Amino acid sequence: MCTLILGRDVVGPRTVILGANRDEDPTRPAETPRALRERPRVVGGRDVRAGGTWLAVREGLAVAMLNRRDGGEPAAPRADRRSRGLLTIDVATVPEPADAIDHARTLVARDRYAPFSLVLASPASCWWLSHDGDGPGRSVEVPAGWHVLTHMDLDDDRELRTVRLMRELDGFRPRTAEQATERLRALLGSHEAGAANPAVCLHQGRMVTVSSSLVWLAESEARYLHAEGRPCENPFVDYSRLLASPASAKNR
Repeated sequence: MCTLILGRDVVGPRTVILGANRDEDPTRPAETPRALRERPRVVGGRDVRAGGTWLAVREGLAVAMLNRRDGGEPAAPRADRRSRGLLTIDVATVPEPADAIDHARTLVARDRYAPFSLVLASPASCWWLSHDGDGPGRSVEVPAGWHVLTHMDLDDDRELRTVRLMRELDGFRPRTAEQATERLRALLGSHEAGAANPAVCLHQGRMVTVSSSLVWLAESEARYLHAEGRPCENPFVDYSRLLASPASAKNR
């Protein structure tokens, strides 16, 4: 996943909306959203090669993984480092969402990973954990408002895609989740519009946009939309029904 937009409390208190494009080698096999774990029930797309995910969603929590690099190509995989996608699932399966950031810190200190940024978003709190490949990493609570993350730091003004999206979101105050979702849908599918406005939906290069997701979380509500393929060409499908375990869904 290479572009993530996060809105904390932008629609109302204790709400969060997340929109993200996954940019990847299109030859790397992946599966559409499905149940990844049952207790608690965690849903997300699945990387067939390593078994992990770039975005894990459950009722009350979303965990998103982005590769981290300051320039050049991503580092080649190393056998001595654990899959970052498996870390995403591990963090999302913590019994209580409020404990997710502490659990993430523990796992990063215990195992070795290639550089990454991890976003943990819930109605009660949002965190960004960055890891450069060594040490415990650093974690920062994300304040209310709009934020953007790519392969560099959160809201990094050195990264042109981040600058573009922050500028386009400046002053945007949606009244409903639907308004916020539609705006993010358009931004995730946007293309280059001059040197100062680089593409968000990538069509060229080794890493292109292969899917896109939208997540809305409130205290008693969770929605998960996913577009397989480029969001400028493919519809977002509602996968929210997968978030409820079969037993709880039967009782509703």
